[in-house]
Amino acid sequence: MTSIRKYNNNIILANDQGHEVIVLGKGIGFQASPGLPVNTDLIEKVFVPQEAVHISRFAGTLSDLAYEYILLAARVVDGAKELLQAELNPSVVIALADHFSVVFKRASEHIELEPPLKWDIRHLYPREFQAGMRGLEIIRQERRVSFPESEAVNIALHFINAEIDSADMPTTFKIVAITSDIIGIVKDYFHIAFDEEAFDVMPFVLHLRNMVLKYTMRPNQNARTVDDGLFTLITKRYPEAAACCNRICAYLRDTHGWEPVRNDLLFLTLHIRRITENISK
Repeated sequence: MTSIRKYNNNIILANDQGHEVIVLGKGIGFQASPGLPVNTDLIEKVFVPQEAVHISRFAGTLSDLAYEYILLAARVVDGAKELLQAELNPSVVIALADHFSVVFKRASEHIELEPPLKWDIRHLYPREFQAGMRGLEIIRQERRVSFPESEAVNIALHFINAEIDSADMPTTFKIVAITSDIIGIVKDYFHIAFDEEAFDVMPFVLHLRNMVLKYTMRPNQNARTVDDGLFTLITKRYPEAAACCNRICAYLRDTHGWEPVRNDLLFLTLHIRRITENISK
């Protein structure tokens, strides 16, 4: 492993068998001149970006970040991976460390900000929220600082963003907000209330999340549609669920310019029927 660039005394960019990696270690940057071997005894963490991630995007952030925030973020992300059983975009470590630098500064000034979409994140992404709560516990154990539960929402947002390829935080906010809007349409149409985390409701929520993600990232995609006869049969058999689905479709078309394909309309109709049927029972 050879050095490419020094970001600060504790963070460098290195070449590891032809791959650019970000290397963390106390004092590892002191003698990290370009082309020289990296002192492997000082390495504490190696960050391997995905191929789609351009390290140059993080150059300024890395130069300014405190070393302890990156290590703390890495431990929080490791805890999230264990809980979520999912791979996260490696850039989440840098994004979360940058977030911690702001959060700890606000805490020292006794400033607390309520995160947007707090209720939506907690109910639509319960596993990511629990990963955020685990992150708060790691921070409490390592830094002896207790943050309010609302901070778990902010951490969860970073995990959600890291689960979505090529997404940024505004896109993540958009996905959460649209998913929440659609659930609101279903509740208003049938004048019902249901728990988004309930066992029989979660398949509907997961389908919504994936559908909204699909249209957000690839709005003009071509998709195979279901057979006309099957679609007609389902909509006639469950007219109220189909009518609610049409209202959702109108919302997506009028507000976001999306035209859902019949596959999505069919499965939405079936999910809505199942939810309303279970509640009526």
